[in-house]
Order: sequence, then C-alpha cells, then structure tokens
Amino acid sequence: MQVRLAAQVAAKVEGIRQKLNYSKLSDAVNLLLDAIKHQWDLKLVDLSQIETNETRVRLEERHLQWLSQYGDERGINIAAVTNLLISEYLSGKLSNTELDRQQTETRQIADRESDKPNTQLSSQKAIDSQQTGTGKPKGQALLRNLKL
Repeated sequence: MQVRLAAQVAAKVEGIRQKLNYSKLSDAVNLLLDAIKHQWDLKLVDLSQIETNETRVRLEERHLQWLSQYGDERGINIAAVTNLLISEYLSGKLSNTELDRQQTETRQIADRESDKPNTQLSSQKAIDSQQTGTGKPKGQALLRNLKL
C-alpha cells in the first residue's frame, strides 16, 4: 500500500535514508515502522532534515494490519497513523506505555487470527481503561499535536 508522508516527516526520513545509504525512502520508512513496532532504539533523534519531493512510500504488508487497527481506534487513516508514529518516534515522544499497548494489540490480533480466544487480555484492558478513566485521543487531536 502506498501512503503520502507529510513534508516534515519525509524530510526527516530522507535524512535517515541518506545517512543509512538506503536506495528508497520506502525502505527507511519500513525500517522505522519495524523499530516502532519492536521497540528498537535506533538513536536517530538528532539527524538533520533533507528536503525531498518524494513523499509517496510503499508500506510493506507486515505493517498494514497493526497500522490499520491503530488508525481505526483513533479515527484516522493509515497515512496519518504512519506520519504520527514516525514523527513521535523521531522526536523521542513515543512512550514505552504506548509501545507496550501497541504490542498488546498486535498480540490480540494474532490471537484472533489463530482463533484462540484471549479473554484475559481483553478483560485486563477493559479494567485498566476503567481504572485510569482516560480515553484515547482521536484523529484530529492527534494530528494537531503532530510536530517534528
């Protein structure tokens, strides 16, 4: 699937692409998505931005399902999710709590696909959200906070 990166995100990723000597911007985006999903610390926060006209990237299949679910929960599309997560990761604002929640959701998806009911995780998630009393920010609120 192809998505369009925001200009600022594309500039940051272009700097990473050139630093890592990757041939395509898509390769750098997929690396960053892997880093986000698997909680890798690539130490790429302070790299320079390099303006680019290439803003369309192809996401690999392995990222589509978890990005789609993340976006559905917040009412935003995959392109916005991609921009949001990469922006937060590169600015160092993607918290471990958020990453832990993403991994839990990824495991839940895998459990659903293999037809293994996982009521314990669902029950715990419901209990946690009731205890904290905080809802997840939705679409436009997330996009307004998107900064590099």
